[in-house]
Amino acid sequence: MKRIRSLYYLIFTPGNYFKLWLFNVKYTKVQINGSLFIFNKGTLIIGEHAKINSSKYVNTIGGDTRSSIVVKKGGSMHIGRNLKMSNTVLYCVRRIEIGNDVMIGASCRIWDTDFHPLDPVLRAQTPNENFKTAPVTIGNNVFIGAFSIVLKGVSIGDNSVIGAGSVVTRSVPANEIWGGNPAVFIKKLPVNG
Repeated sequence: MKRIRSLYYLIFTPGNYFKLWLFNVKYTKVQINGSLFIFNKGTLIIGEHAKINSSKYVNTIGGDTRSSIVVKKGGSMHIGRNLKMSNTVLYCVRRIEIGNDVMIGASCRIWDTDFHPLDPVLRAQTPNENFKTAPVTIGNNVFIGAFSIVLKGVSIGDNSVIGAGSVVTRSVPANEIWGGNPAVFIKKLPVNG
């Protein structure tokens, strides 16, 4: 497995850095393992020491897709220091803010949009217009378990944990564990210090 990771790094690294340049991404010391899909027509900043896995061969715990980061025209995504994510989709129409030291498990999805109108008449007439968006904010030191989905308008407070396979439809306070579909409060985290 270690050889495969090394081979992926050698093969895909030049292309990944070309994509970051091509799509005007501001970044410092980003490590990308595998082939990252990236599309940026807004503002995209990735903080230093980010580690992005983007291949089913790099993270064997799950996720047979690659990582994708999409920022649509007028959108803004800011990712803090020390991000760790695997085979995750970040899709931003308006704004996504991710704090420092965040871990996002395999095959997670974080979207700030409904993608299509909820009204059936509008959806039939203009399926790719008139949809709702709302910013997503993820605090510092948050851990989002594998296969979770974070929907538009959600804020997740510092140090909180989202259980694997959760669908987060409402905001999560700091220092709490939430999980399920839809995600609900499970328990408070002990605060050290």
